[in-house]
Amino acid sequence: MGLDMYLSVRKYINRVDFSKGYDDKNGWSNNPEFDRLIEGGGFSEWLEPQDSTGANIEIPVAYWRKANAIHKWFVDERADGEDNCQPISVHVEHLEELLELCDKALADRDNAGEYLPTESGFFFGGTEYDEYYFQDLEYTQRRLRELIPLMNQKNENGYRDNDWAVYQASW
Repeated sequence: MGLDMYLSVRKYINRVDFSKGYDDKNGWSNNPEFDRLIEGGGFSEWLEPQDSTGANIEIPVAYWRKANAIHKWFVDERADGEDNCQPISVHVEHLEELLELCDKALADRDNAGEYLPTESGFFFGGTEYDEYYFQDLEYTQRRLRELIPLMNQKNENGYRDNDWAVYQASW
């Protein structure tokens, strides 16, 4: 047992391809990406024939174990201090804030706790500012530097498709 922490990205895929417009004879065209997802996942028989909704795909992109300072930041900054292992929505701008704090803490290790303080808890791991604490920050820094540019990419319409993530912990 312990504090296990996950960051996942979600992407919504419409069932309808709105770019092709509505055809009076055939109605809306299906989005081929949606069809591949549903057929590949074995969900075809679950859908109503005229259902025009879509589907969310969720993929874990980061995992921590007992990184209580990172957990504390998510809970304090994005869940108003409420820690019930609930999913917590995080926008790309929030992840940029966390990355900035990791950068500061790693650059000023003697005062790292001012930027990302640890937190004690049942099975939360140590609260020392030791090599494990800094390894967690380095991992967070590395992953966020990889994820943030991906989340900021814009589609052909000029919008970001994946600028939200979900953080969730279990303990």
